[in-house]
Amino acid sequence: MIRKNLLCVSLLFVGCGQSQEEDFRDGLPTREMIAVKAPGHSGQKLETAPLGAMALGQTSDFYVLTREAAETINQGPKAVLDLIDGITQYVPTSISGDTAVWGPYTDALSPNTWKLAVTQMGENTYSFKLEGKDKNASDSAFKVILSGTHSISTDSKGNRLRNFGSGSFKLDWDAAQELPKHDEEVGTLQLTYSRVSEQEKATVSAELRQVHDDERPGTRVDADYRYQETPGAGGELEFALDKNMDDEDANRPGIEHLTIRSRWTQTGSGRSDIRFSEGELGNGDATASECWDSNFASRYFAVSFGAPGYGEAAACAPFTTPDYSSL
Repeated sequence: MIRKNLLCVSLLFVGCGQSQEEDFRDGLPTREMIAVKAPGHSGQKLETAPLGAMALGQTSDFYVLTREAAETINQGPKAVLDLIDGITQYVPTSISGDTAVWGPYTDALSPNTWKLAVTQMGENTYSFKLEGKDKNASDSAFKVILSGTHSISTDSKGNRLRNFGSGSFKLDWDAAQELPKHDEEVGTLQLTYSRVSEQEKATVSAELRQVHDDERPGTRVDADYRYQETPGAGGELEFALDKNMDDEDANRPGIEHLTIRSRWTQTGSGRSDIRFSEGELGNGDATASECWDSNFASRYFAVSFGAPGYGEAAACAPFTTPDYSSL
């Protein structure tokens, strides 16, 4: 080990660091960089109750809604980022100047062919593009499935930090639908992220356009998400959605605007404030708020319409007053 280290010192300028292909791999986002960390434990089974059937001490419905919103953001790009990670386990097909290309690559049991290109735009800044096509089609059939840019974080000495950085990308599920093998996702996802170090605030914003409405098969919706996490101090998540909240009533066809703002502490306790506007509400709006404790049990509920509330606002500390999303 000592002999190897001495050799590295003597050959410093001819390369004992990481390889050129590893430099290009660093120019790609990872799942850790874009992770939205809602309070609670992944995989926990949660049951929701209809609005108005909520009760003091039961699992908070708005906590459940917060976790589901976080999972929507996390699961959206999961498959394609896993695909990129798998592709880059191989040696690049070519490295020419400032660009590395993996592929065209076809898994033995897949009808899809993939090609990934990563281009260095600056010392620690890269652009990337993932394309796919039917393996029997000509190269002119390649369609862009994922494209974006990424900036790698560095420490005070200029060393690159693994799984930290910032950037943005667009994931085109409609384009992926034209491949022989694809999942059921449709629409597009535009995602912007910043997780530059363990000490600084992490942020993720996601714009989903014309994606499936799981509650109404065959219908598409738009949705926006904004997330931020402060190390050691909890986080917050905002969500906005336009849809008909009264779709079971043919006489109420209006499209309402729903916004949710959830805030939570490091212990997991938190609060959600919801506002409904537009659609059948006209120029007015309706609001609802719920707070939960560190075990995710509902401790406070207030609504401006219909159902009675319960609990005291003091149970929401440090979030004792409502704070609605501006999305």
